[in-house]
Amino acid sequence: MSSSPSRDFRIILIACATLVAATSLSAAPLQRLPYPHTRISIVTDTYFGHKVSDPYRWLENGNDPAVIAWAAAQTKLATSYLHGQPTYDSYRRRIAQLSRTSTERFGLVIRRGRYFYLRETPPQPQAQLIVRDGLLGTERVLFDPQSAAAGSAPPAIETYMPAPDGSKVAFTTQLGGSENETLHFVDASTGKLLPDEIPHVGGGTSPTALAWDGDSQGLIHTLFPKNADGTYATGGILLWHHALGTDPSTDTYVFGKGLSQRAEYALTSSLDGKDIAAFETDGDGVHASAYLRHGSGDFTLVASPDDAIGSSGELGGRFVGNTLYVISKKRDSRGEIVAISPGQTFATGKVVVPASSVVIQGLEEVPGGFITLDVDGGDGSARLFAADGTPRATLPIPKISSISALASDLKSGVVIVGYENYTTPDKWLAYSTANNTLSPTGIAVTSPGDFSNTIAERVFVPSLDGKVKIPLEIVHAKNVKTDGTAPTILTAYGAYGIISSPFFNPTNLAWFEHGGVFAQAMIRGGGEYGEAWHLAAQHATKTVSSDDVAACAIWLGSHGYGNARHIGIVGGSAGGFLMGLALTRNPNLYRAVVSEVGIYDLLRVELTPNGAYNTPEFGTVKDPAQFPWMLAQSPYHHVVRGRAYPAILMTTGENDPRVEPYMSRKMIARLQTDASGPYPILLIQRSGQGHGIGNSFDQRVEQGTDTFVFFDSQLR
Repeated sequence: MSSSPSRDFRIILIACATLVAATSLSAAPLQRLPYPHTRISIVTDTYFGHKVSDPYRWLENGNDPAVIAWAAAQTKLATSYLHGQPTYDSYRRRIAQLSRTSTERFGLVIRRGRYFYLRETPPQPQAQLIVRDGLLGTERVLFDPQSAAAGSAPPAIETYMPAPDGSKVAFTTQLGGSENETLHFVDASTGKLLPDEIPHVGGGTSPTALAWDGDSQGLIHTLFPKNADGTYATGGILLWHHALGTDPSTDTYVFGKGLSQRAEYALTSSLDGKDIAAFETDGDGVHASAYLRHGSGDFTLVASPDDAIGSSGELGGRFVGNTLYVISKKRDSRGEIVAISPGQTFATGKVVVPASSVVIQGLEEVPGGFITLDVDGGDGSARLFAADGTPRATLPIPKISSISALASDLKSGVVIVGYENYTTPDKWLAYSTANNTLSPTGIAVTSPGDFSNTIAERVFVPSLDGKVKIPLEIVHAKNVKTDGTAPTILTAYGAYGIISSPFFNPTNLAWFEHGGVFAQAMIRGGGEYGEAWHLAAQHATKTVSSDDVAACAIWLGSHGYGNARHIGIVGGSAGGFLMGLALTRNPNLYRAVVSEVGIYDLLRVELTPNGAYNTPEFGTVKDPAQFPWMLAQSPYHHVVRGRAYPAILMTTGENDPRVEPYMSRKMIARLQTDASGPYPILLIQRSGQGHGIGNSFDQRVEQGTDTFVFFDSQLR
């Protein structure tokens, strides 16, 4: 946010004056902290005759000097508390050390023998765009955000797509977590940036989507409409065509007018660029309409949301040759693959891969056929098929892993597969379609920490309602205590049908070295078992997701891991909403909660720029039938005065385009005012950051340190 120097000085003075008593705080778990004063100014809204009071509406105005001062005071209190913990310095040193892995390479795309990807060598702030000619070729930097920064914080690369002939790359950048993406182009042979530059192509409320022409001389891109006052909208994104070397103001409209203001797009094209598919969703967590375009013709509708393809701007399929293969969950929750040839629609398409016991998450064309990315309760696997859908092999991927890379070069026949898990960092392997073998390529991330004493196990927890068993993956050192006192961190997400999978985080070792346990629950609301798993915790049944977290917490305590005195939960974004549900519905089950960039006031979120996109998942207060259960689920409205709550740390970014920072401000204000008990209730509002997208190395270290120190201070 912008402000004059004198205004900044006044705000700083107010914040410092509020916190003089807090600057030397240390771990005093039985002493209530001196929270900044929070005034109450009640605003009453009426929904269908039902009056709802909001005592902290004033905290929604992030430009109000009083709000700025209040947030600064809260952040100062929280950071003083955390920095005062005896473990803070040791955790920060260890996390910074463990974060310095070897060079990481991700986002691999292969075009005509050229390998394109992002490369980051910690403590480099942001990843670079890289190309190499052949797997063993010399790496060349095509764009380095650090060099582009000119003394300021470097931008983050968000989206990129090489041209079909590998001659150039389209990529987007954003600053400070705003996710307001600008499109650039770079020559892949010379590394020279082309003069074409297009701002406001997506991000935040609606993702950027790109599809090159077959001749690699232009592309289709998303673009937010311009408002009458010269600013850009955050909804109603459209598809436009840009010819390289021309003024972007002359770009031609392609598609999207008359569709939803909540439209989100994902684009994919055949390798020759002659066919393009557009998957358009009306908000988050819903299925897509699929449109096909051949050559320079019009986009034609070939599948509707009723055909259950795709979700939330994600690809609902890929081309195999010039036939579009889509993943549909219409006839089976876990998905089948339907081939839509030119001139066909979904209704006349052919099922090439029938549904099975695994969820089909994605697919990639490879020489002679395609590979599916499969999921079973969150864990990843992959299968090789001939082009007609004949099964050929199941790839030899270890159990409790996730697929991190899948790319192929039809010209050379090379297929690269990557995987990782809780104890193994990402590695790229060459896959032989003839022998069904994976061979090292020499490209792998190495960790400075030793995970050889760490084990991961997978159990199934009966849900509280007795309907399902919830996959729960538990990671810890081999010699961890099993008497219920081991400090245990449990995480979950459970929304939009998004799949939670095993992942490698090198800094988790710092927690394991202190005797800690980490667990991830694949709860309902996600897509770990398909669309039925998602719909079981959506709209009126959303509280099922928090019940699943409760079931896993109870199971952990009863099986020798952290009990209610020693367990904490953590989640972010929609997982932050989950944290709000959990701490208001079952505060006695958890000793500490870390909630990042969460949604807490369900009645107001719809009014935010990204809020309308969330209504398919959480509901709309404009519907009298939905309002009652939305109010019943809104965490902000279920903080009870005089009730004891766990220790709580909420974090938000002042530039967040997805969840307004005021959600965290209001929730913390209510908890600090109404909660009984001595446990700390803290808020950090991070400047120069947003939803966490594009955070720098130092920002990630800071966030990880704060999380581990907070849990360590509460769970022992």
